[in-house]
Amino acid sequence: MTATPPVPSATSVPSVPDSGGAEDRDAVRRTREVLAYRNRFVDVYDDEVAFPDGTDGRYLRISHRGEGPGVVVLPVRDGAVGLVRTYRYPLGRLQWGLPRGFSHGADPLVTARAELHEELGVPDAEFTLLGTMTPDSGLLADPVAVVHATVTTAPGAPLTPEEVTESHWLPLPDLPRWITTGHLDDAFTLAALTLARAHGLLPH
Repeated sequence: MTATPPVPSATSVPSVPDSGGAEDRDAVRRTREVLAYRNRFVDVYDDEVAFPDGTDGRYLRISHRGEGPGVVVLPVRDGAVGLVRTYRYPLGRLQWGLPRGFSHGADPLVTARAELHEELGVPDAEFTLLGTMTPDSGLLADPVAVVHATVTTAPGAPLTPEEVTESHWLPLPDLPRWITTGHLDDAFTLAALTLARAHGLLPH
């Protein structure tokens, strides 16, 4: 991500009348929206809130600035799943996972096609939107689309070698071992594999 200077802001948010329902009584209410930082990818808020017991506090919230959702792509070709290895700065290490990225527009399939091409060198595939997932609902405000891609052509080289250090087509029978040994621990990837299995697109 490209960093830009912080943009402090504080905007009052009207409170919603309490309807008396259990959901309202248990909810954390935002009393003031405070924009702490912004770049071209996300807005970071440090909101003032009221907790259910009446005490005040703060909550961090990160919201994606794109028009559509971010996407994680599950590419399958000849009984193998396409994985990429990238450096994850917050972790301070390289990590294997599925291709993913911020939106390229309102249509998640357009984003899926772009990310698959950029990270795995696959120019096109047959795409199916499987659903959405929330990668970290304690911090991230937006759902991410999960897209299955049936790849029938031979992949080329990744278009973003500065981001993707290597790629690998992992045979489906090897997935359980990679997961149980911690070799594959990316939450986006694990959620996408679970959703694909629920749709019957991966073997049990």
